Amino acid sequence: MTVALKRRTQTAEYWLEEFAINKEDVMHLYEWLLESNEPRTIKALSLKVIERRCLREEEALLKRGESGAIYQPQDEYKVGQRLVFPAFDYAAAEVLAVRDGNNPRHGPFKVIEVQLENESGPREFAAGLTTEHTLTGSAALLQDSDSLLATQQLYELYGAKVRDCLQEALEENEDFVRFGDSWYLRGLVPEVTPFHLNIAEAMIYERAQPLTIAELLEEVDFPPEIKPTVKVYALSRALSQDSRFTEVSTDDEPAWYLKALVPEEVREMPVHLAVAHATRGGEWLNRELRDFALELSDEADAVGGVAGIASPVPAPSELFLIYPHRREGTLPLNASALALVSERPSERFMVTFIDRRHNEQMEGWMMPSAGYAWGLGEWYIRNNLPIGAVIQLAKGDDPFTFVVDFEEGRAKTDWIRQARIVDERITFSMQRKSYTCAYDKHLLIDEGSVSALDPLWTSAEEAQSLFGQLIELFPELAKLSGLGQVHAKTLYSAVNLTRRCGAVPIFAELTRQACFDPVGDGNWVYDESLRGVVYNTPEDMSRRPSSQRPERIVDRVYRYAINDEV
Repeated sequence: MTVALKRRTQTAEYWLEEFAINKEDVMHLYEWLLESNEPRTIKALSLKVIERRCLREEEALLKRGESGAIYQPQDEYKVGQRLVFPAFDYAAAEVLAVRDGNNPRHGPFKVIEVQLENESGPREFAAGLTTEHTLTGSAALLQDSDSLLATQQLYELYGAKVRDCLQEALEENEDFVRFGDSWYLRGLVPEVTPFHLNIAEAMIYERAQPLTIAELLEEVDFPPEIKPTVKVYALSRALSQDSRFTEVSTDDEPAWYLKALVPEEVREMPVHLAVAHATRGGEWLNRELRDFALELSDEADAVGGVAGIASPVPAPSELFLIYPHRREGTLPLNASALALVSERPSERFMVTFIDRRHNEQMEGWMMPSAGYAWGLGEWYIRNNLPIGAVIQLAKGDDPFTFVVDFEEGRAKTDWIRQARIVDERITFSMQRKSYTCAYDKHLLIDEGSVSALDPLWTSAEEAQSLFGQLIELFPELAKLSGLGQVHAKTLYSAVNLTRRCGAVPIFAELTRQACFDPVGDGNWVYDESLRGVVYNTPEDMSRRPSSQRPERIVDRVYRYAINDEV
């Protein structure tokens, strides 16, 4: 029988339990970077460490294999003989003495005394055993080289541990510097002077657009003997450390821009988009309100990164324009809109909006993780697009080009709701207005004077009870209807005149507060006598037992964004 002795570097125990970066590893990487004179990713450095550990073990095995036979308990040995012990990291040893063993269970055998290298005192081992032993009768052979895992295979299994250990060690070593995912030697990074950075700043100002490192290096000079990869690394790292510059990549190649040229609405989320009442998921909504929420697909109602239901195949998206987005010149990026954004190179990046009707190009920005795009304010005003307008967004021919449009028809004059500010309170009246675009009649509101409306805006930090806001708005909207009814979507649109809120928190209040009652077709009425009565169970929310209307509608309720409720 033969026993294959597995190398330590081929075991999970070695990499997951024993492994730690040592000075020799760091010195080896230092010499490699010095010799290659190029920055390397943490993955490349980790692979180099794994490769080195495997080679060192192989070299040690070859060296020790020449030093003597592999110890086996059934064999007999002589004083002065050289042995190799696999169980002790293939340590070599010399037999110092041989004596008879004394154990009736094993019959006659010998005991050898050996001195292992790197140990202070001798050890004793059995030899000449004739009884059964795990190694008795076996020939100890090294694992066949054809069965060894390659460096890449070891990295796939244990690379995460190696990367974490290496990253920590390099961060503590002043000889190494990092930019992004790449490391280099501090002493090899060419100097980037203030003059270099001023040239880069002037180039971006002159062209008024983000520039790649390759474009900047056309005029930012470095000595010709410096490798191109080192130039890119040095300039990129210097730009990242200078407060004037920001990375706004629009493809795989990093592009740099000036923070002073980035619109304020892009640098920071506009005040009118900061959500005052968060949607958390699990809110109870009746069937009709649940359907409205999915139809509106407000990005503020996204739970777990998804707002409503998005098409699996990117298709033109229809978005409803509400006051906060019209006020800030932004476009909501809900699930269906984000499906069009196949490439997201950074947290914010420049795009081109194309007006389909006039083939006019407009510079814009997208912030997918923040749920909005910026740059359409003038387009809204020029096309007289009101609150409630339906905006169409489609993917352009290029990855960072998007087509914006709206459905246009004959001018239609109608009576619509108009907001007015009286004694620092919002009220509503009916006014005749004419629009040529398609819109949702329930969302349609003319905001009136923006300068008068702005002081009433309630920030996320200042926002008090949403229910309190609803009972202030409801009577003002109800008076416009001869039946005292308010449509749920109208209430949602009106709330967003003075605070940012998704549809779900508003609809959840309608569902659980007994003072609100549905009367069909999305309309609700308000009963002051039931103010403060709250339905706490799904059954009560559905049947609304406190309602004074005998013809009340019984409607099942659902938990928003809970899969088994849809």
